[in-house]
Amino acid sequence: MGQFDQTVELPGLVLRKLNLGPYSNNVYIFTCKQSLESVVIDTSQSADLILAACKGTHPKYILQTHCHGDHVDALAEVRKRTGAPLGLHPEDAKEFGIRPDFEIQDGQQISFGKVSLRAIHTPGHCRGMLMYHYPGHCVCGDTIFPGGPGKTWNHAQLLASIESIERKVLTLPDDTILYPGHGANSTVAESKKEFAQFKAAGRPRAGEFGDITWAG
Repeated sequence: MGQFDQTVELPGLVLRKLNLGPYSNNVYIFTCKQSLESVVIDTSQSADLILAACKGTHPKYILQTHCHGDHVDALAEVRKRTGAPLGLHPEDAKEFGIRPDFEIQDGQQISFGKVSLRAIHTPGHCRGMLMYHYPGHCVCGDTIFPGGPGKTWNHAQLLASIESIERKVLTLPDDTILYPGHGANSTVAESKKEFAQFKAAGRPRAGEFGDITWAG
């Protein structure tokens, strides 16, 4: 599959990370150990590989961090083959024209088996961006990466993204592992250090946006 594929064993939960395709997209599968109910977070690249990783589990929900094309290119097939209800933020439903089976709001708890994830709304990269938090672990989509925020297309979006990161990401416990929409993991502590450099340099500068990095 990909160089960042990993499985994390937690007391009541198995977290599986798949890294797929030319854009290093990440797909996450959370499974309750007791019930074997699972959720798929983001549906990138390959329905066959996603469903193979779900083997032996009972997919209860498909959850999207957001609906940019590279995060939903396997959505229709995964939705069809699992029959699992799709959840996403209402702003994403409006922006991308994808009709979910249920809408997800900031702070909402999503339960499967004995496990719950907390949805966290982090607008910036897109208006409907969601993160999914389990104590010590947070799937953050394209909200934040090692080295910088997700891409923005104007300065207002960057300001919204920075506000989300300051209020919703960097306030999580320092040892929380951040699982992004592309590439390698990070932690809140590491992100705090990088963001402090960004602020110390007087950024964001007027008009700044795009594929920026904390270090410039």
